[in-house]
Amino acid sequence: MKDNTDIEEVAKPDLPNDFVFDTEHPVLPIPFTAHIGEYKLDGVGLSVTAAYVSAPGALEPDFAGSRHIVRLAFDFEGFSISLYPEASIAQDKDDEITLKFLDPTGPHLPQLRYILNSFIAGDFVSLGSMLGYTGPVKPKTQKAAADDSKRRMVKRAGSLVLSVALIALAGHAVLNRYLTSYEPRPVFIVRSGDEMRATSGGQITYLDTEASEGEVIYSVSANSGDTLNFMMPCDCDIVLKDGIYEGATILPSDPILTLFDSNVEVRVQAQMSIEGLSKAMNGEQVYLDLADGREVPVRVVQTSATNAAAAKGDLYLPVVLLAKDGALDIDDVGMPARVRLSRSLFGGSLFKLGNGNA
Repeated sequence: MKDNTDIEEVAKPDLPNDFVFDTEHPVLPIPFTAHIGEYKLDGVGLSVTAAYVSAPGALEPDFAGSRHIVRLAFDFEGFSISLYPEASIAQDKDDEITLKFLDPTGPHLPQLRYILNSFIAGDFVSLGSMLGYTGPVKPKTQKAAADDSKRRMVKRAGSLVLSVALIALAGHAVLNRYLTSYEPRPVFIVRSGDEMRATSGGQITYLDTEASEGEVIYSVSANSGDTLNFMMPCDCDIVLKDGIYEGATILPSDPILTLFDSNVEVRVQAQMSIEGLSKAMNGEQVYLDLADGREVPVRVVQTSATNAAAAKGDLYLPVVLLAKDGALDIDDVGMPARVRLSRSLFGGSLFKLGNGNA
């Protein structure tokens, strides 16, 4: 059998409206002053949600619970910080007034949190009604000051040297770009020989790479209907040009083959742009930069092929680059290289750019 006797309901205690303010955030004894209208009150404690100031007496009835924009002033040595939170005024103790922040997360929060955290970390100490720095207050000895001065001088000297070096590098790069230019087309180092070219357009009908001196080496059936036979001028080595074979069609002045005698001289064939060739003709020094790091001064020589290409309006013209005797040998044949043009600073020979790698 159940006892349905009514159990007297235990009355729940009434919680004050400011219950969350009592223990939610710690109150720190940070010195400050609170300005409410014409009143100036000394602070005794501060938290994220409220400020506590000393009360000169009991609050007037119409003053309790009112809302005001309060100026919280934190005076440091030489400057001060002011915050302007909106607060509700209450008096829980006879000698203390509580300023409850109506918007604890308002615009004043970042500065207020910084002040609280700095006080907790020990960066600030209270000096009466002011805040002070907790760092070393003992003056440095003369030796320590001298050491600091030397370190500063070394740092300044190092910064100055580094700045000068960077400026010099930048200036050198700019100067190289102004004084130096490269040709985009590759350079071919080949063995020096004599070319045999077609004298008429037509078709190659006979080709004998083993022909001796005085024998027919190749024949051409010309467009005119004639058959042209070309004799081997010497007992020497030959190299056929690309695309040359029996039955190949040729045009006038097309290279057929190259004759090599017993000499081991080399020659450099290149294609230079019209701008580069003009610079070389106007006095700029031309260098051949080889893949092994050597720099070989060369002289640009125009041939009939150069003039023919210029007459056709080609942008790149075939030229021959001549180096001094002994600068290149048979071992350099086939080595990659590129053409570099270098101008003289101020138009003279006072400054010559040796290498234009920029």
